[in-house]
Amino acid sequence: MTTPTTPPSSSPSSSPPGPSPEALERMLAAGRDGALLRMSLALAYHRREDEQTALAHIEKALAFDPDFTAAGRLHGLIALALGDNATAGEAFAKALDVAKRRGELQLVKELTVRLRRLRPEAPRQP
Repeated sequence: MTTPTTPPSSSPSSSPPGPSPEALERMLAAGRDGALLRMSLALAYHRREDEQTALAHIEKALAFDPDFTAAGRLHGLIALALGDNATAGEAFAKALDVAKRRGELQLVKELTVRLRRLRPEAPRQP
């Protein structure tokens, strides 16, 4: 009797999901720059644990669109990975303010929890 094998693409050592940073960098080099591409680059590098490169791209994404809530959330996560809790808190708080204005309820819940963990004195949502 044979045992099933795991296909190579689903092994734990396979590359993270999503487009590779290299493919995204080629798009950037071809002149396609913008908030979404920069956030995608930041996420790809964050998944590879290259936080410094991720930080550079997420800052550019937020320069294109300061109210890009997903980029603000990712900025906070990258800052946490770098051990910069103050910057993470600022990023989460700004993204939370924008998410509240836009009615992004799930993101409001997530960011409220993240801020509460960073700042135990942060107010709770009703």
